[in-house]
Amino acid sequence: SGMGYDRLTPDKLVVCKISDCSYEGEIKPSSEKGVHGEAYKYRPDVNFVIHTHQLYATAVGTTGKSLSARTAEEEKILGADVISAKYAISSTRHLMRNVSDAIQKNTASNAFFMRYHGVLCLGRDYDHAFAVSETLEDICKDIICRKDQLIVDEIRMTDPGTIAQSLGISLDDLQALVDKTGKKSLLLDTSKVVEDIAGTETKIYPMIDDMAQIAGVRFLCLAPADGTFLTKAESQLQKKTCVFIRGIGALCLASDPEEAEAVAMVLEKNCLAYAYGRRQGEYAHLGLLDAALQRNTYVKKYVDAGVLESLDSYIAGENYDMSVYAQGRVDAFTVDGQEY
Repeated sequence: SGMGYDRLTPDKLVVCKISDCSYEGEIKPSSEKGVHGEAYKYRPDVNFVIHTHQLYATAVGTTGKSLSARTAEEEKILGADVISAKYAISSTRHLMRNVSDAIQKNTASNAFFMRYHGVLCLGRDYDHAFAVSETLEDICKDIICRKDQLIVDEIRMTDPGTIAQSLGISLDDLQALVDKTGKKSLLLDTSKVVEDIAGTETKIYPMIDDMAQIAGVRFLCLAPADGTFLTKAESQLQKKTCVFIRGIGALCLASDPEEAEAVAMVLEKNCLAYAYGRRQGEYAHLGLLDAALQRNTYVKKYVDAGVLESLDSYIAGENYDMSVYAQGRVDAFTVDGQEY
């Protein structure tokens, strides 16, 4: 649970009991083990379960609508209609029960949307489960790209000079912005779908729970030509890992390049869900309370897993004044006496 994929090895596999999800050993299994267990419990024909956050299917799933196969071959792989399990906060028993209800009501289906979260794919074996995932993604990609003509083109800039020029600010001002946030890596995402949402919305909210956890709860779209741009961007980036910029896209700041890429990937998916939902007339974002709860629990969870690095050495080395922040915000990101 919470372990980086690059650190996973066969000896770290955890055996869980389907009946109660109990396990032995010090390594914790996935926090979504209950969802997997319910699939095996109510579908004895299933021997392989995949829970994904795949791009297009996750975006389509945010509407809460069901989806049908287009051909006999797709129906053979997917089974009955792909229905949506009701939303609940990830890693909770509430989510497990909602997914379990969907599985029990639709026992002929091999795929289920987990609204605002991802997808659950069931198969008789490894090959079948992955075929379910890939077939569903192909259908959803066709819906989004061909019918709605939405594109995720992953245009990301990492060169500071190019980013500064794109934002219309000096390189020194950009570096000062990075330094003040306490982060080390920056990335400017100018993907078409991100640029579109940043150019048409004044405020952006999480459409998927990954966005709430990794990036933040609510985002303002800032105008780069505004004389207060740098001040507003700094304020936003003290609390979040990205800021949307009208007519350009989004600036992502993180502790390292890999995390910056992860933030960009999540916000692209969020913007795709935004654009798709808007065109479908199903424009309902994740509730603010749910988003805030997920954001605040994210830090503690990933600190425990060793994924996040403490900022204490940076704060001390730069003599950074933490009193400039609201105490509640500082406390929210303090774990065992260290700041993250």
